Amino acid sequence: MKNLDKVAPFTSSITQGNWGTMTTLVAEVGVSTKDSIAFGEKTLLTNYVYQKSGVYHLIYTVVGIDGGIDNYLEDDGILPTLFLSPDQENYVSVIPYHPDKELEISIPIFDREDVEMPKGNRPCTGKFIGTTQAYSIFHDVDIFDNNKPDKILAIEFINGKLRKKHNAKIPLPASNIIAICDKAIHLLANDGSLLLHREIDEKGNVTRSREIDAKDIDVLQILSSSFDKDSYLLAQDKDKIIIEKINAAGASEIIELVDFADPLYSTWLPVEIADDTFVMRFTSEFGNGWLTTKNDELLEIFYSKDEQGYRNLLTNELLSIPRDNLIISSINKTSDRAYAVVLYPMADDNAGNAELIVLNRRLQ
Repeated sequence: MKNLDKVAPFTSSITQGNWGTMTTLVAEVGVSTKDSIAFGEKTLLTNYVYQKSGVYHLIYTVVGIDGGIDNYLEDDGILPTLFLSPDQENYVSVIPYHPDKELEISIPIFDREDVEMPKGNRPCTGKFIGTTQAYSIFHDVDIFDNNKPDKILAIEFINGKLRKKHNAKIPLPASNIIAICDKAIHLLANDGSLLLHREIDEKGNVTRSREIDAKDIDVLQILSSSFDKDSYLLAQDKDKIIIEKINAAGASEIIELVDFADPLYSTWLPVEIADDTFVMRFTSEFGNGWLTTKNDELLEIFYSKDEQGYRNLLTNELLSIPRDNLIISSINKTSDRAYAVVLYPMADDNAGNAELIVLNRRLQ
């Protein structure tokens, strides 16, 4: 396959502040952000960049910690899904044009000269979760039917090369919260006052299982999970964001992090940026934001409610971004204790968005 060509679809500017480095990308006509992922100590974005004719190109944009950018054009492919190999190499699944069928191929993003065009597969609808020793793992949930088992796609790598894709169903219950901790796949299913904690292999087989008294608290996300040491689960209880700490014996302890009266509508898979340190983004009725924890300690929580930008509710620090209705597209680790937040302004009904913002931040 041919390596990607460099292009220049954006004008860019860089702003520095106590809160970090902010890169603003502006397209001539319009841009739609699709995905992003860690790329070493940089951030790799996939975007559709539109032309005046209405045609769009799939562009990979690499943003460094210093705010510098490089852009690359995908020759033939849409609907990108980014993932990492077990060796932490960057891959993408895309659908090349075909007049009769839509089949997905999974290929490295860079250094393609020794890669042969693979055979296509039915497109995966799951979300990339992380990697085990030899597999890249995707998780798929049918949000409309709790009686349909969750599915996993395990992409197998041998000697650093993509070899085979394995699809499997996870035994019920469905709608599991998932995380990969210490190269093992952990699942949690809320069941009233109980939590079902399971560990599965890459083929969906349950290898360990236990029930935990969850004290009638619905877990939002797994921060860390283990059968042999403490687990840390994020939840909201009434007007507080809390950690539910579970020890190896299954006993639970509630630790209050911060007062937060607005119900959390959505939360996303936490991103580990250092040992036991995670960043997680969220939305509520009144805005969105992200929080950073280390074990049972809250390090920061940024929230956009009533702000142009984000205010740290712990310190009252304002991360000023003079835009209304910012959307957080993704958050990725860059280096130890550092991360990048990808944002864009919500477009109104009469015009598309032409701007992307990448904030690089390091914990103090």
